[in-house]
Amino acid sequence: MNKYKLCNSTDFLNDDSFVKWLLKSDHDAEMFWDTFVEEHPEKKNEIEEAVEIYNHFKFTSEDLTLEEVFAIWNNVKHKSVEKRFSFLTVLKYAAVFVLVFTTGALSYYLYNNATEETEFTIAENEPLNFNEAQIILSDGKSVPLNSKESEIKYDATGEQVIIDNDTIRQAKEEEPTINRVVIPYGKSSQVTLSDGTQVWLNAGSQLVYPSVFKERQREVLLIGEAYFNVAHNAKVPFVVRTEHADIEVLGTSFDVLAYPDDKMFQTILVTGSVSIETKSKGLLSGKNKMVLEPNQMFYLDKESGVNYVNNVDVATYTSWKEGMFDCDKLDLSRVVRRLERYYNKQIHIKDPLIGTYKISGKLDLKGDISEVLDVIQSFVPIDWGKQQNGDYFIVKPY
Repeated sequence: MNKYKLCNSTDFLNDDSFVKWLLKSDHDAEMFWDTFVEEHPEKKNEIEEAVEIYNHFKFTSEDLTLEEVFAIWNNVKHKSVEKRFSFLTVLKYAAVFVLVFTTGALSYYLYNNATEETEFTIAENEPLNFNEAQIILSDGKSVPLNSKESEIKYDATGEQVIIDNDTIRQAKEEEPTINRVVIPYGKSSQVTLSDGTQVWLNAGSQLVYPSVFKERQREVLLIGEAYFNVAHNAKVPFVVRTEHADIEVLGTSFDVLAYPDDKMFQTILVTGSVSIETKSKGLLSGKNKMVLEPNQMFYLDKESGVNYVNNVDVATYTSWKEGMFDCDKLDLSRVVRRLERYYNKQIHIKDPLIGTYKISGKLDLKGDISEVLDVIQSFVPIDWGKQQNGDYFIVKPY
């Protein structure tokens, strides 16, 4: 049980045993998690959030229209390693990739017209380790990304992939195949897609995308944070799908912050123009659309549904891809959350009031976390230390 003590809601959803417990499909898993919940009340909030996210996506109606094509898991079951497996049900959302948390099986449903339906499925031979940086290719092969800042580049055909100077070839398929990059906390990655679009993935993020885009669409799924520099194509918009909103562009630079365990969703436009379509009151209800101009940020409070657009200094929100963290009157609690993801370390704020301290200035993240905490200590009246288990803590100075 020790390995689950530091899990957040996303980690739980990425665990095969946890999802079996949610599905009540495995007696041993049910016994284990019932006991875990009783013995670890401090994880109540994370577990409740994971259950809420799962129930948020679950949908059992079988009376479907062509528009109801957002596929996500409903009937989770393992098959033998020789066979492909998928976890499918349908939510009301058109033309989108789907990430299944348990074993990483992916499905993509797209209706090209009323009679033509295309499905792409990734096969996997074993459950993923979401604590390891990796790229999962169309045949289910997982290739580790060993460097702290990995680089992935596709050629125009999608068949050749260069991963940190090593070239890998994917088998040529009649239809585009689905690939995925998994970046755990403590690492980052830059991905160049087959159309030339560049994507910088921040720590704790996942990107799902086709090896090569079809002629009439360019769509990816993001969980976490990424900066996009989209290759211009006036005839084929580029769409980033997230849980709470979709961003559509032609050729543009922008940042998207869409971590499942954050209370807010953000999009910051650097150049060009983006259209943002939000899903009010959850995935199954209405949508709202708005257009951003450069140097504007769209902010959505996930819990209340309140959203607004502000003029901002975009460097404050995009400097992370250069290894910098530009703060402008940001609560220490939010700064700490970003540092936890970037360094893959736990930082405990012992007094909630400390978390309300405002931080302004630039933090250089290229060094050790202790150096960053020293800089923060020069901004606000805190002390920090390191526990025997490797976690850090922040307290008021004595």
